[in-house]
Amino acid sequence: MEIQNLPMFKELSRVFCSYNIESWQTVDFWDKVKLLKVVDSNVNYQSVYRLILRLVKDSYLTVDVEKSRYGQTTYTETENLHDLRSQFCIEPTSTIQDLNLKKEELECEITALKEEIEALHDLKGQFSDIQFKIEQLRQIKIKEINNLKIKIKAINSLINYCS
Repeated sequence: MEIQNLPMFKELSRVFCSYNIESWQTVDFWDKVKLLKVVDSNVNYQSVYRLILRLVKDSYLTVDVEKSRYGQTTYTETENLHDLRSQFCIEPTSTIQDLNLKKEELECEITALKEEIEALHDLKGQFSDIQFKIEQLRQIKIKEINNLKIKIKAINSLINYCS
């Protein structure tokens, strides 16, 4: 059976795509796989463990004999894992599309906040007794806009890096 058809390969390959494997134990792999919202079950854990053993057998991982202690085997990636990454670590276009959608959503939020800030400015003239509170709220909204702009900049950087 080809390695990509083994149970939990998709999830474990996402871990390989995100991390360099240096002196990891099985529990380290499992902790990262669980972050992908995989059901925390003995069956899934055993599937990850068997897949790790297969990766060792196929020379994608090596056992760090010197670092393995007390029955806990420690693994480190080999050059062959880079080949595996090049095959299976292609950023799906859907992820880039999701990032672009998030960026558009944030830009719409900025537009709405700008309109709200303008409305608050107009209200200052009508409600002179709470001008100070209105101005405080305007400043809060301006800070929200700045935070959203930072997020958009981060998304743009991420899109550029992944492309």
